[in-house]
Amino acid sequence: MKAVLFGGAAIEDYRFCLPYLAEADEIICCDGGMHHAKALGIQPDHIVGDFDSVLPEVLEEYREAGISIRQFPTHKDETDMQLGLQLALELGADTVVMLGGIGSRLDHTLANAHLLLWLLKKGVHGILANEKNRVELTDGELTLHGKAGDLVSLLPLSMEVKGVTLEGMEYPLTDYDLAVDDELIAVSNVMLGEEAKVRIKSGYLYVMQTRD
Repeated sequence: MKAVLFGGAAIEDYRFCLPYLAEADEIICCDGGMHHAKALGIQPDHIVGDFDSVLPEVLEEYREAGISIRQFPTHKDETDMQLGLQLALELGADTVVMLGGIGSRLDHTLANAHLLLWLLKKGVHGILANEKNRVELTDGELTLHGKAGDLVSLLPLSMEVKGVTLEGMEYPLTDYDLAVDDELIAVSNVMLGEEAKVRIKSGYLYVMQTRD
């Protein structure tokens, strides 16, 4: 089951959201993410958060529509996005897409990127995406889909990622070890066709499909 979550970070062009929404079984708005659902003209299935960053009239509109709402105190341990992810897992999601999670606040963006590890350890495939980035985390193998010329960057999350092997990229690697404190040689690689593969033997590796 695939869940799509909307966070409150700015989205300038909603077209990138449409393929994710077309495959969504559940749509969850996390606090200010309600503004994105309203802009898209869609009704979320669930709403969570402390509601300190959504316009009261938007919240009230969805409340009157009878949508499932979980409200939490402002002083809490979890971010609104993590509350949304917890709900997605309760609903049985095995794939979760976070939209509106990459924004001007680096702390929130990094926190959302780190939530990919939280998901991975629970056996859930996580994707963090905006107009120009699709971020995934792997501890094994990923198949990437795109087109020739697409940029792919690999960054280790764990101190060391062992046995990195790349296929279908301009700069291949075979059984290469990447480390956080070593040369970051896997930034801005290029896909040669519509599909590429990333395999690692151990560790946690960010795989980012990006465009300028």
